[in-house]
Amino acid sequence: MTDLMMLVSIGLKTSLVVAAAGLLSLALRRQSAAFGHVLWTAALALCVLMPLAILLLPSHDVIALPSGPTLPLPLPRVRGSEWARAVLTVWFIGSSVVLLRELLATIGLARWRRHATPLTSTRWLATLARIGFDHPRLQVLQSQHVAGPCTWGVMQPVLLLPTTGDAWPESARYAALMHELAHIERRDAASTIVARLACALYWFNPLVWLAAERIRSLQERACDDAVLRAGAMPSDYAQFLLDVAADASGVTRLSRATIGMTHGSSLRARIVAILDPQASRSPPQRARLVATCASLLVLTILLATASVAIEPPPLPPIPSTAQVPEVPELPRIPKLPRIPDLPVPPVVPEPPVPPVPVTSP
Repeated sequence: MTDLMMLVSIGLKTSLVVAAAGLLSLALRRQSAAFGHVLWTAALALCVLMPLAILLLPSHDVIALPSGPTLPLPLPRVRGSEWARAVLTVWFIGSSVVLLRELLATIGLARWRRHATPLTSTRWLATLARIGFDHPRLQVLQSQHVAGPCTWGVMQPVLLLPTTGDAWPESARYAALMHELAHIERRDAASTIVARLACALYWFNPLVWLAAERIRSLQERACDDAVLRAGAMPSDYAQFLLDVAADASGVTRLSRATIGMTHGSSLRARIVAILDPQASRSPPQRARLVATCASLLVLTILLATASVAIEPPPLPPIPSTAQVPEVPELPRIPKLPRIPDLPVPPVVPEPPVPPVPVTSP
């Protein structure tokens, strides 16, 4: 039952980490979207590292459970191993399906890059020069199969721009580039990989999927805040997002492996956040962010090192002298009657032996 209990323990502990992140996010809901994005990304990263922490860190018993009735030893061992193998098989199949889907989405990006062409639009190049974003490994491409800009890649990011963007106003192209370049500057592709990996490991846990969806939503809102900090009008920018989302007919659907302006998030919630004049849009304070992530790290370490112990069955209590029941007296065995002494026969004296006469020669 050890392997099965370890799997259950990992699932329970990761759920507690995600729940703790939810409570911290609720308590710090006045913080910006960038703050919440880092918080949820740290929570899922710790969930991914949870099995390794359980295996490497020393454990200590913090919860003691009473043992059940004693059964023969061969029975629980056989059933426990069978359950563990069955659970591992189901977990492996589910993780393989999720990883296969993510792998196919990543492979599809190679086809996108092959069909795209280097950026030659003078309008897009002029807007890029106006922003002045410098990344030594950034590859900027253009394609007629996408309606809005999107990006992917961590070490070698790719920025894919729509050819229809030549007809956009300069302010729209500026807002679109600011949004996508904010994704690259914030390294949102790395947080997306962390979320996808956590969903593959814990595909059975709905809390992990909710946290991954929260990361996708918050990273889009954080980039929206970067656009608004750059001087875009909230109403114009919100209308631009609606126009890009509506102009999706006849184009390829964005892949799960990409980060797009109108992909992977609730557009309605983003519009409400953009038009909210009281929303916090400032970058997160480093001290508060480090303290929050450190508290999650401490909680993860405590959960990884905590284990459940099963107490042995208690010994029967030794009764006191007053409680010892009296032992009934044994019945007395009656004495056997004494055998009378047999009479001693009288002693008969032996007759005297007559002397033998001695004759001389």
